[in-house]
Amino acid sequence: MITLAYIDPGSIVTVGSGLAWILAFLVSFLATAAVLFRKVWEWMRRRWRMVATVMIAIVVGGAVLSYSLARRGHNTMVDRGFKNRMIIIGLDGLSPEIIEPMLAAGKLPNFSRLKESGGYWRVATTNPAESPVAWATFATGRNPGKHGVYDFIRRSPTSYLPDLSLTRLEGNRPLPARKTKAFWQYGRETGVPVSVLACPVTFPPDEVNGVLLSGMGVPDLLGTQGTFSFYTTATAGAGTATGGEVHVVAAGDPIRAELLGPRKQALTGKIERLSVPFEVRIHEDRKAVTIDLQGSKLILGVGQWSGWQEVRFKLGPLRKMQGILRFNLKAVDPYLELYASPICIDPRHPFFPISYPPDFARKIAEDHGLFNTRGMPFDTWALNEDRLSEEAFIEDARSLYEERLRLLDTQLQRFEAGVFFCYFEYPDIIQHMYWRFIDPLHPLYRADAPPELSGMIDDCYRKMDSIVGLVLSRLGPNDTLIVLSDHGFGTWRRAVHLNSWLVQEGYMKLKEPWATTGGPLFGDVDWSRTQAYALGFGGIYLNRVGREPQGIVSPEEAPRLQQEIAGKLARFVDPKTGTPVAHRVYLQQEIFHGPDAHLAPDLYMGFEKGYGGSWQTALGAAPEGLVEDSLKKWGGTHLVDPTLVPGVLFSNRRVTKPDPSLYDFAPTVLRFMGFDDARLAKEDLDGQPLF
Repeated sequence: MITLAYIDPGSIVTVGSGLAWILAFLVSFLATAAVLFRKVWEWMRRRWRMVATVMIAIVVGGAVLSYSLARRGHNTMVDRGFKNRMIIIGLDGLSPEIIEPMLAAGKLPNFSRLKESGGYWRVATTNPAESPVAWATFATGRNPGKHGVYDFIRRSPTSYLPDLSLTRLEGNRPLPARKTKAFWQYGRETGVPVSVLACPVTFPPDEVNGVLLSGMGVPDLLGTQGTFSFYTTATAGAGTATGGEVHVVAAGDPIRAELLGPRKQALTGKIERLSVPFEVRIHEDRKAVTIDLQGSKLILGVGQWSGWQEVRFKLGPLRKMQGILRFNLKAVDPYLELYASPICIDPRHPFFPISYPPDFARKIAEDHGLFNTRGMPFDTWALNEDRLSEEAFIEDARSLYEERLRLLDTQLQRFEAGVFFCYFEYPDIIQHMYWRFIDPLHPLYRADAPPELSGMIDDCYRKMDSIVGLVLSRLGPNDTLIVLSDHGFGTWRRAVHLNSWLVQEGYMKLKEPWATTGGPLFGDVDWSRTQAYALGFGGIYLNRVGREPQGIVSPEEAPRLQQEIAGKLARFVDPKTGTPVAHRVYLQQEIFHGPDAHLAPDLYMGFEKGYGGSWQTALGAAPEGLVEDSLKKWGGTHLVDPTLVPGVLFSNRRVTKPDPSLYDFAPTVLRFMGFDDARLAKEDLDGQPLF
């Protein structure tokens, strides 16, 4: 199993067993505190009227101050007489290929209304066309070489190992992935209130003049982007797993298992995995189970989802981590199959900050109940690896959509003036997982698929149309509405092993002279003879002297080698079909500009339609063969040449800038906030206002 995980930083504060002197100190401290408390109590009892007056004054003063701070952003705006609103709805992955025929057929009435009131345009995406890269550019108006987000997976600067680009932890503190200011951060400077709901690349949350709920990048309680657990009594049920942990448990009455949590480090330096035990009892009719977790019991039928369950992991005598998770009972016969979702940060007691102000996430939970706090909440790997059924995945996905829709409606009704943004990941995920049912040439296409599956993408676009309808119903006469996607979509039929190609061409060398394949995490690579390696979803790095830990490519040699590899990749064809794999191969200097551009991949593959970098390539493996059928249920992709997957833009105002791109949205918002051309020029933006 391969999971990208972090050792929990909070574990450093835990106390190892056997430290008896701590107990002695505590006893002494409590005794002293008791004597002091008694003397203070006697003093207060003799002066109770004065003490009561002071306490009432403190409570009233605190309430007035809290209300004033809560209203500060709104009051600033109203006092200055600015009452306009700019509302931006981000619908990840909406594709012209789907939406334009549906518009023409009259299937999307609210999108049509918006188009008639302002217009519809295709919008150029970023290179690469990846969601974190695209949304970071949307938010900043700057090139990846400036904001520093190039891929979901980046190379660790001290090794060749893959690292998650959106979740970086240092000690007990999360570090921002984005290196430049987003448009919402200018609200504190201009006095313009903002509400930002779940925008990608917002972990940890920025301090804003308003409210912000972090989105893509928020980890689970383990520090990963989402590690599920799967429990089975089938002795052969473990297999291999990429996105979760599979546990074979002994049959019994009850069945005893452990829910694994984050890792902790004791003062001795020993690292251990925190866990909590739970029990599962199968009912006599074998149609349901009772789960007992930390004293809480729930009954779950086959195929059912549980509600949110609390779980607490003890870090030390006075500290704990609190999370929430859901269970899905996949099967009881012939074996138990129980899915446990990734453990989310509890929004009421977040171990890491996930909102601004810090209590905003708690207030959302008070309004709507517990909710999924992970930045990537759809558990696609559980469906890929058949740990969740299609029905269970769809039910969960739709509940996440409804969850975000309620949040949008509530916050939009409360929003008086300024800039409002809300993000929906739903269309991106549904197209990733169900494009296989609309492409007759996909290896997993089923002509006899039930309508529930073959119609998922059509249903998804209708749901997005409902969102537009809701926002239009809340729109004022002076409001500006923008609805956009960060990129389009297409099919993924064939997976390309870029590291295997580098081995075949002699640019990557393996430790064993006779070897032709290498395992994940570059475990078999001989870096002393390797000139290039692939990591992530299309990036190729030169093994540069001074940048890589064991670099061998000199600065003088790098340009020639870069051009040579690009030329060969452009001629690389699929051995099975004879089709070129690349639509275009990009050099680093062609697409990345800024102070951190040198850290980006030296080449980037703009894959041809139907092709994409393999999962093995993303994690540094070089499997057998060069290209193979894409047999995961993840059958749609946008990780191709960006010219093949433009996004969409609808607005109730006419866009006057020719050829709009994602770079243009941040300048548009800043213009709305009052920035003139001179001030925009000072910000070193790469786009221009749309209006």
